Parts: sequence; structure tokens; C-alpha cells
Amino acid sequence: MTANYENNCHYCVPWHTFIMKQGKMPDGVIDALRSGEPLPDAKLDVLRTFTRLLIENRGHAGDDALAALIDAGYSEQNALDVVLCLAVKLMSNYTNAITHTRLDDPPKAFEWTKPGA
Repeated sequence: MTANYENNCHYCVPWHTFIMKQGKMPDGVIDALRSGEPLPDAKLDVLRTFTRLLIENRGHAGDDALAALIDAGYSEQNALDVVLCLAVKLMSNYTNAITHTRLDDPPKAFEWTKPGA
């Protein structure tokens, strides 16, 4: 969801919101992800911050960010998992931006515009 937010994906943010609601993700987490704010769950927020830093710095999150991820209980493999997910999200988010993908009916209640955009 962090990649969807950072990449301003009008299509994926509503869909991921819909999926998270179906999965009973706490509303506070969903609302924070949709607004780009820190998460109420400290461990998840470390993951969000690491992901955001990778995006903002084109893969160069820095040793401190990686150490914070590891200290929060994630593994080096999890850091590489984030990179894989970001590669997939880049293709998806950019495709939706270029083609102006129309939002399907199920997530329409969660339409989204990036704050400040």
C-alpha cells in the first residue's frame, strides 16, 4: 500500500483498501496508509518507512533504515521481499497512471486522491 500511495495510484489504493477491509485490517492502519501518515503499529511503521525510503532514494534506503528494519524483527530476506514487491508495484502503478484505468465497482466506496496532489 505504501508503494501505491507514493506512486499516486488512483486504482490500487482503493483496491488495496477494499482487500484490507475484507481482511479485517484495523481502520487506523488503513487510514494512515491512505493519508501517508505514520502507522499506529510501530513494527508496521518501520516497514512502511523502509519501503518509502527505498522509493524516494531509488533503492538506497541506507544502512540505518535496514538496521531499523532488522531491529524491528524483520529479516534481510524481508528487505529483499520489499524490493520484489516494489518491482511489481512499479509496473502496476505506472500502467494504471498511463492508461487511466477505470476503477471497478467493488472498491468504488474507497475512491482516493493523494493528499496534497
